[in-house]
Amino acid sequence: MVVRNIKILCVGLLLSLNYTQAAEPALPQIAEPPPTLYTGFGQLLDDDKALVLEELMDLDQSIQRIALYHNGDRLHRLIPKQVHQMVENKLMRRLIANGRFDVIQCIECRTTRVMMAADELKISQAAESNQELRALSKKVRADAFMFWSASVHENKFTINLRLVDGKNNELLWLKEYSKKTTKEAEAEDFDKVQYELIVGAWGVNGKRKSTAGGGDAELNGATVFGIRRRESTELNEDIEYTLGFEYFTNYSSGELFDLSGYNLEGRIIADIPALDDVIDSNVYLGIGQSFFNNANSLIFRFGFEFPFFKDGFMDFGVVYMQEADVKWKKDAAFEETGTFGGASYDLTLGVRF
Repeated sequence: MVVRNIKILCVGLLLSLNYTQAAEPALPQIAEPPPTLYTGFGQLLDDDKALVLEELMDLDQSIQRIALYHNGDRLHRLIPKQVHQMVENKLMRRLIANGRFDVIQCIECRTTRVMMAADELKISQAAESNQELRALSKKVRADAFMFWSASVHENKFTINLRLVDGKNNELLWLKEYSKKTTKEAEAEDFDKVQYELIVGAWGVNGKRKSTAGGGDAELNGATVFGIRRRESTELNEDIEYTLGFEYFTNYSSGELFDLSGYNLEGRIIADIPALDDVIDSNVYLGIGQSFFNNANSLIFRFGFEFPFFKDGFMDFGVVYMQEADVKWKKDAAFEETGTFGGASYDLTLGVRF
């Protein structure tokens, strides 16, 4: 009787810790895991070489609907539940992004059952045998299951994947991804840092009045060169930001205008998930402070960013520079003081490294 009571107490304790499924009770507070866990697995799955379409192209096209099935540390003894959820979300995001599969939600795949039968405590998963896996495949209408597990040892983060056919339990594909990181690397690298070299054009106008009764002179546009530091963060994968330095000058109307200045800019770039199925694009919003020809002005920029090869991108947007009084090169036929600024197009070509 004492043994039976102890077993029943264990069952109650496990239930309170949310190892049962169906209607989940409130979770107890779980200590926040070390940041390196988030960073290590995050960097591993954010790598451009993880779960790329080319790795999955040889699979039978009849394998279309897949469900993720965590078959690793189901009781979260070594890795906290929050980290497991982050890993699964990133795996789903990767699989959806490459477009090879339809990823379905499988509640049963995440279920851990605790039962008491014949004085025995039994902890089981949704599929304990090949037969149960085939039955689960029919129930959730999955062509295959992507079994995954995560582990970490001496700062080496590893994720193992196996794709198993839901009809006959055939192993279709398997892969292991691993990466080593440290807390020091996390401190030095907020998450992911890239640099961008850019060249662009602004349609902002410059003017100076004639002193000889002729027409006023106009400068139509400027050429921009620059470098940016671009960072992303685990706080929100869809948002990045840049800090940049740009030099701008004119290559037209050089006999009357000698524009020379620089711009210090901060920029926020956000992904647009709703457009991912149509075109890969981001939206950007930037604000900068420019200094040129004995003048200074705020610069506001808004537009869209499009990739056009692996590490290249194009920006199409608008730029607004507060019009300022500037000094132009001396010319007897025109006033030395003029203006530069206004609203116009903002075109940029860039490459990341």
